[in-house]
Amino acid sequence: MLCAIWTVLALPVVVTGMILHFQTEKWGKKKWGILPKCMSTWMIVGTAILGIRTTLDASGLGKKWILAALILFLFADGLLELSFFAGMAVFGAGHLILIGWFIARGGIHPYTALWWILFLGGALLLFRRELKESREKPCIRLMVLYPAVLMGMTAIAVTLPLRFGPDYLWAAVGAVLFAVSDLMVGKGFFRKLSLPADVLALGMYYAGIFCIAMMTWI
Repeated sequence: MLCAIWTVLALPVVVTGMILHFQTEKWGKKKWGILPKCMSTWMIVGTAILGIRTTLDASGLGKKWILAALILFLFADGLLELSFFAGMAVFGAGHLILIGWFIARGGIHPYTALWWILFLGGALLLFRRELKESREKPCIRLMVLYPAVLMGMTAIAVTLPLRFGPDYLWAAVGAVLFAVSDLMVGKGFFRKLSLPADVLALGMYYAGIFCIAMMTWI
């Protein structure tokens, strides 16, 4: 019941933060958009805090690691507006924490490597044009490390529901939404996304981390 009440209260704040983030860009105050964007992320961090306090981690899932990853995502949201590469590095650290948490839940399934190859291959195919253009800028190719980590997290997460039950759908759906959102943001780094695509990417990001935060309520 408390989870439902919090969700009803928190989601409108998240949506409002998204609207204000894009509105500040229209007003020519793009850097001020950090504040409402981080406000939305903070509400999702709050979801994890409340989940941990409510359940007292009775299931022994080590939920504080989820909270640590979400806090890193909060910092990354701010950094991304100031320095794309710095923000990406902090996001990567958050993904590594989630990978560690997923692995601690049940190790790596034999199918995980297959999913990782498929997901990473799809990401590289999506960015094939950018990778060709990066021959004059080798540092851009370092960006491949990020989708490698991102798709590793996603590959592990999608195997969890089949192995440990439907509760882990939160993690799987969250990881997939996060991955698609980040790929869209990556494309936007090279070629500016249209406003609807930008809104969709941010919306999928918040939906993804909200799903991950819901793991703390199990």
